[in-house]
Amino acid sequence: MAQYIKHEILLDHQFDRNRCRHTINGIISVLHCHHFATLTTQVANDCSLLDAKKLLADSAEDAFYLVLTGYYKQYSITSINERISIGEQYFSATGLGKLKVRCAGVCSGEVVLEHSHVDEGWIKKWGLADQPVNHIGCGYINALFSAVFDRSKRTFRAVEQQSIAMGADVSIIRISDVAV
Repeated sequence: MAQYIKHEILLDHQFDRNRCRHTINGIISVLHCHHFATLTTQVANDCSLLDAKKLLADSAEDAFYLVLTGYYKQYSITSINERISIGEQYFSATGLGKLKVRCAGVCSGEVVLEHSHVDEGWIKKWGLADQPVNHIGCGYINALFSAVFDRSKRTFRAVEQQSIAMGADVSIIRISDVAV
């Protein structure tokens, strides 16, 4: 009988006191703060001059795609299951919440956020939202699916179907290939 061994994520956290910078695995990183994230999300929701929600998701996708693909390369992670597991652990390690990939394919998938610091922070600041607010989480998930399947950025589009910030017990995010 085959046995699956889950690999634990390896994080090398350093703090440069002279420059006041955190690095994780050699990449300058900002550790998650729900105050900043919820305020940035509110600005994105209120912005009518451009698609700021997409801009916020794309920015998160750019940042996390670099981190995830670099990690997979550095540690020779090639298995789809291992890549997903590392991505789930990294989401938690950076303080974004608890993410579980329910299903994943090269053209689509579904993710459940059991906890989301953005959503939970939103509720603490302003109460229930009237629309999904986890644009940063959607960007992370876009990056995760692109990195897991060796695809380029902007290949996937994550859409929050159910939101903790709107009163749901969990957030459900569906992912699709933008070309399909």
